[in-house]
Amino acid sequence: MCAMRVLLPIIVHELTHCIGRAFEEEGHTVRVVDWRQRFREKRRIDVEAYCMAEAKDFKPELAFCQFQTHGVITHRFPQLLKSMGCFSIGWCGDVRSPLPDHYMEAAKHFDVTAFTNMTDVDTVRAAGYRSEFLQIGYDERIFNTDGAGERSGVVFLGNNYGGYKFAESDGRRDMVRAMAEAFPDDFTVYGTAWDNVVPAKNFGGYLPEPESADTLRRALIAIGYDHFHRPGFASDRILRATACGCAVVNQYYEGIEQEHPYVGAARSIEEMVKMVRYALDHPLESMRLGELGAANTLEQHRWNNRVQQMMAWV
Repeated sequence: MCAMRVLLPIIVHELTHCIGRAFEEEGHTVRVVDWRQRFREKRRIDVEAYCMAEAKDFKPELAFCQFQTHGVITHRFPQLLKSMGCFSIGWCGDVRSPLPDHYMEAAKHFDVTAFTNMTDVDTVRAAGYRSEFLQIGYDERIFNTDGAGERSGVVFLGNNYGGYKFAESDGRRDMVRAMAEAFPDDFTVYGTAWDNVVPAKNFGGYLPEPESADTLRRALIAIGYDHFHRPGFASDRILRATACGCAVVNQYYEGIEQEHPYVGAARSIEEMVKMVRYALDHPLESMRLGELGAANTLEQHRWNNRVQQMMAWV
């Protein structure tokens, strides 16, 4: 595939900030359009008009778009891209199930609508539109094994939203309680709002990105527990932890064996506790699995891998 001009109207944050770099490393010319930040600065800005103006000026051949919010764009933006001969991809990096109507409407106009779970992919395909599975990536410049030393303990990095925000918020809270009870001297949870859930000695507070990588490089075991159970869906938590060389015990999802062959996949909290106990009791085996997992993630799950996948669609 020859080099292309790539427009990225995306929500720039810690998960997506390195997508532009990945496209550039693959030989493409990139313009990032951080529409959410522009909206915050201008308040009354018409996001669609802003993105359309950027497209007209840049004249992209490929657009990778992440909006995810109702009312941000209409059919006009993808239709403009199509009129310019630009191949357009609309991507959701999170779960939106049941799928909102605006996603289905957008699928009529994007060349590809991509999701990080197969439930939403199948829903769009059943309606007669092209949809593909596109997993998230991670920033290998931050999350890696550089400087990793002696490892110990069990960590979980994630926030506590109680039972009101996501489908598995209660399950995550139950998991954290179970880990603190089973491993009172080895387990630490990092994130927000855990202070009333576990004893103080098991709560490490909130960690920004660089510090979370340092924590993962010191941990023997990391837990993965997401807010949704969907085929194919996993947050970047599993990528960050494996990339830093942790032995990872993750909640099971369909496809985990293929994506992460060196990760322990638990189908229940009880099974997760058993796997963690085994990993703690066999530290040399855990460290070896961490090394293999890090190599697999670096080879298979960088944003560069996702860019290569997208270029095969064009």
